[in-house]
Amino acid sequence: MNKSMKQLTQFAACAVAALSVVACSSEDSAQQDNAKQNTAKGVATFDGSQPGNDTRALTRTTATYTLGGDAKVFWSSADKIFVQDDANTFHQSNAANLYNPSNKAKAIFSLASGSFTLNNREVRYTGENGTDANTVTIASTQTQTTANDFSHLGTSGDCGTATATGSNGNYTFTLNHKASYLCFVPRCMNTDLGPNIKLTKIKVTADQPIAGKYDFSTGSLAQKAGETYSNTITLNTSDFSLNTTTSSLATNGAYMVVAPGTYNFTITYTIKDPTTNVEGDVVKTVSSYNCQEGKINDITANLTPEDYSSLKYYMWDAQSHYWLGHEGVQPYLNHASASGYPAATDVNRYYNSAHYPAQATNSCANCPNVNEIAWYVDRGNPHFERVTLWSMRGHLYIGGLWLLHRNNIPGFSSVKAPDGIDYVHSNTDMSLMKTPTQGKPTNLSDYFFLPSAGYYGNPEGRFDGITYGGWYWSRSTYMDTPFVESYLLHFRSTNLNVIRYQRLYGFNTWTAQ
Repeated sequence: MNKSMKQLTQFAACAVAALSVVACSSEDSAQQDNAKQNTAKGVATFDGSQPGNDTRALTRTTATYTLGGDAKVFWSSADKIFVQDDANTFHQSNAANLYNPSNKAKAIFSLASGSFTLNNREVRYTGENGTDANTVTIASTQTQTTANDFSHLGTSGDCGTATATGSNGNYTFTLNHKASYLCFVPRCMNTDLGPNIKLTKIKVTADQPIAGKYDFSTGSLAQKAGETYSNTITLNTSDFSLNTTTSSLATNGAYMVVAPGTYNFTITYTIKDPTTNVEGDVVKTVSSYNCQEGKINDITANLTPEDYSSLKYYMWDAQSHYWLGHEGVQPYLNHASASGYPAATDVNRYYNSAHYPAQATNSCANCPNVNEIAWYVDRGNPHFERVTLWSMRGHLYIGGLWLLHRNNIPGFSSVKAPDGIDYVHSNTDMSLMKTPTQGKPTNLSDYFFLPSAGYYGNPEGRFDGITYGGWYWSRSTYMDTPFVESYLLHFRSTNLNVIRYQRLYGFNTWTAQ
């Protein structure tokens, strides 16, 4: 996960007393006059502008941002400021009156009470919904509806202070931002999958509080005694695109306001495939992450899940996979069917009809035999979960089975099952069932993963079971019956077992690991 940070450049504003006129810039003078005429008369007006000679300058409180660069932040029409009068009492201004709706870098704030004649008056901004000069609330739930749009900045907890210099109602000030900001720019490196998945939310969990109601009486954020704080902030996004292999703000730039501090972050990205209706999390971690006042931290993340498009479905030991030559119509949604499934006349895609105890010689030749599968089921410490995201043929799926590597299973053997019987040659029926542990194992390096990849039926070519279970062929035939069966590993959330099935089904192949 790459990261960088750039300071939010400060904005300059000039303040003028009622009836006085001070030009901050020669630009947009007509719009300035109009705005002042529309402002209610009061004790003082504060005229905030973005300097024309600094393209990086910013005001309040929405933003545009260049990745790795500076932000331009603009006034919102709902913004208000608090200003300290001559008696050191803070007064809240009226809502911002924008000079020009198309240029929100300039605004006027009017105050109807207080006396403003002295130099060095303190200015505070406590958020778009701020009602108190001494309190700032950083929201634990934030919402961004459009990619690369920081318009929720003011409602999510942004804040700042300034010292207004001047006298007799004629002031200028530069705001210093006191919150910290995260900019997320995830990507998907799978160009087949990227167009089909969306980012629905980002949850940041820290090792100490990052959100809540903070004391702002000193001009910096500090926790209040008796308040409850959150170590987690959730940013809800409106199905932002992940159709990019590079960091692209325009595609999915997402912004979050956090309290300044140094944190260990766990960042959970929730992604969804609207077609398969699969939604799940990709988790990343960042250690000792310094979130400074007034700075944006860029966080990039590769959200590409493991791809299993190479996983093919076969009738037992067929020479070619189930959909060879018909990949364009291959179903990938549960309960979907398509023509083009193998027929008995298709010698390449139809199953091997070899009699027991023959072993596979084609597509299933490298699959485990029935004895080996029995070891995995009985001694492989199986774990079933619906957490791990994976992809296949450009779509998102979830879940599967974890089994110990054979080297981690004492006594693992291909010549006899755990009960000492060789089911490959003994003309004895094998039937074994176990209940898997739910969830991922802790020591993943000791295990391998089989996705819940479903199966294809016959004769209708119907697809079923994906994300719910797996069906994986063995290389072993079952005793001769009218049904022409072979052994396989089957699993789902409640059980896994060694079973026999008709060879005309389209199951996955695999190897002993």
